[in-house]
Amino acid sequence: MDENSIRDKLLTSEIKTVHRSWSDAQSSPFTPINLSALIPKNRISFNLYIKVVQKGGQDVAYPLFLKEGEAWERQWQDLLTQKGIDRLYFLTEDLERVIGYLNNYLQMLKYKRAKVTPELLAVFSEQLNYSIRRAYQSPRFGPGVQKAQGLVEDLTESLQQDPAAVKLVWKVLYHNFNLYTHSINLCLIGTAFMLFLKKSARECRDLGLAGLFHDIGMTRIPQEIILKDGPLTPGERAEVNHHPAMGHRLLSKGTSLAYLPNEVLRLSLEHHENADGSGYPLGLPLNRQHPWTRIMRLLDTYEALTVTRPYRAAYKPFEAVRILQEARGPRGPIYDPQTLKQFIAFLIKE
Repeated sequence: MDENSIRDKLLTSEIKTVHRSWSDAQSSPFTPINLSALIPKNRISFNLYIKVVQKGGQDVAYPLFLKEGEAWERQWQDLLTQKGIDRLYFLTEDLERVIGYLNNYLQMLKYKRAKVTPELLAVFSEQLNYSIRRAYQSPRFGPGVQKAQGLVEDLTESLQQDPAAVKLVWKVLYHNFNLYTHSINLCLIGTAFMLFLKKSARECRDLGLAGLFHDIGMTRIPQEIILKDGPLTPGERAEVNHHPAMGHRLLSKGTSLAYLPNEVLRLSLEHHENADGSGYPLGLPLNRQHPWTRIMRLLDTYEALTVTRPYRAAYKPFEAVRILQEARGPRGPIYDPQTLKQFIAFLIKE
């Protein structure tokens, strides 16, 4: 099926499009790209595919939608949006091409506009998404960390120069959960929250970078455990609880402090420590945790609650806040009450 026929069939509704299922998110050779990250009226430098099911059938296919060298036109964006489609796919082997394409788009947007826009943040999010995929999949994390650090510095600088743009962060968050999108969302929310707390540019960058890499230990947990839609067995729970220590070890071995601030190492280890000392892996009380651990712990859970998971729908923001307020461990609140109070003020402001 060529790209012209797939477009015709899309117009006549002879096929239906589907989003990637949870189970094939890691195994498929295709990677999603949001339509908002494609440059209008410009030629693309990689093939674009659409995920479909033939009418009356069940088999999923990825027919070619737009060939490398063809222009991405407004008509395709309008057509797909009308059909409720917000993403196309590229071959994962083309990841480097896509990163280069998005980098060019970012430079174009920065040159054309002085202020931060939803368009710029959407492209930035995709660029960060693919950069962290590359870093997570590399045997050496150093270059990936260095690239991510530069991107988070750019984000912090842009948001500092245009404080009103902080509220735009909420418009570009990913709404479905996977390891990458969770990390990108945590980076964006964390950077914005640190700016709200009037932290320095370096502190904002380091918290954002920690958001990107805090769950890197999860790359060593079997996918069937991560995507399980029922309760974990005690053995599976113990394996998941090991991911902070594993992440700390991976980052310590795979990078150097020339690339990686010490805060990122600390937070990768401590991001599941609770305010009452009942967390893991060390069971640290609040006064022995890094001062930002309480921020990471709260934002990590809030982000996870407010996106769709394989086994439940997303909670609304203030439903999630209520869950955080009511969560208690054996010796008191799981989430630091003062940090939670500040976060509620942040949500109300936005």
